[in-house]
Amino acid sequence: MTWQKHSLAKVIEQIPIGVAVALPDGAIEYANPCLHRLLGVSAAQLPGVDLAQFRVAGAVPPREEVRQSLLAGLSWQGETQFRTEKGEARYVLESVYPLYDETGTMTHFIHFLQDIVALKYTEMLSGLAFYDSLTGLPNRYLFNDRLARAMATAQRSRSGFALLYIDIDHFKRVNDTLGHDVGDELLRQLASRLKQSLRESDTVARLGGDEFVAVLEHVADARVAVGAVEKLLAECSGCYELGGNGQQVTLSVGISLYPADAGDAESLLKCADTAMYRAKAAGRNGYHLREPHRADQYWVA
Repeated sequence: MTWQKHSLAKVIEQIPIGVAVALPDGAIEYANPCLHRLLGVSAAQLPGVDLAQFRVAGAVPPREEVRQSLLAGLSWQGETQFRTEKGEARYVLESVYPLYDETGTMTHFIHFLQDIVALKYTEMLSGLAFYDSLTGLPNRYLFNDRLARAMATAQRSRSGFALLYIDIDHFKRVNDTLGHDVGDELLRQLASRLKQSLRESDTVARLGGDEFVAVLEHVADARVAVGAVEKLLAECSGCYELGGNGQQVTLSVGISLYPADAGDAESLLKCADTAMYRAKAAGRNGYHLREPHRADQYWVA
């Protein structure tokens, strides 16, 4: 037991997670070296200090609410913010648990604080790298990855999927007459409608400008693809509130099918793009499906 206690104390001293043992009133009785570094204080500064004084106001539920949960024998965990002695912000994942003595009486709370600044920074960079900053949709880089995954899945399962190329009709006219801010608002609203119209398992992305693409997985049949596009046009075309006025917006959509139309990503995207321009040439506000689809263009056993 003595060895176990010694080993546990050594682990707590060395782990890269801040640990504090505090009385129910919040006064710290013990803090490990990682917590000293996290808060930017010396070992002598923390004993007797309330850990709450380092928290950013409003970053967690009311202190009494958390305290009552702990007194009831429950734990608490959440993301919060601490401010160091020098005023630097620290994003922290905090977990708090009650501690009991041999008689079962609650005597202390133990806090575990993990610095997640690096994680937050990574999340931010990931968002900038793979998502369109205007609409929040996947950008071209993430779309290419999703498309490659869809092709790999289709190859393994001997199935297929539909690729849609979606373009706003007369979008340049919107920018020229109403301004680019209104054009940006149209792109945001359309992105929202597209997400609502498609399934959660589908991927819709913005390639740039007014060009959007979507992958409809497990949709290899032309009739099913057309049905999905007709639903999309009904829900995403129509009146948009832009610049304080209602504006009628229509879309042109090109459809290509994998593997019927092409066996590689670049060719499949080009097929859908070409079909979209044919929809525009036919009068806009509609769709075009690359044809014909022969039986030998699908997977064969």
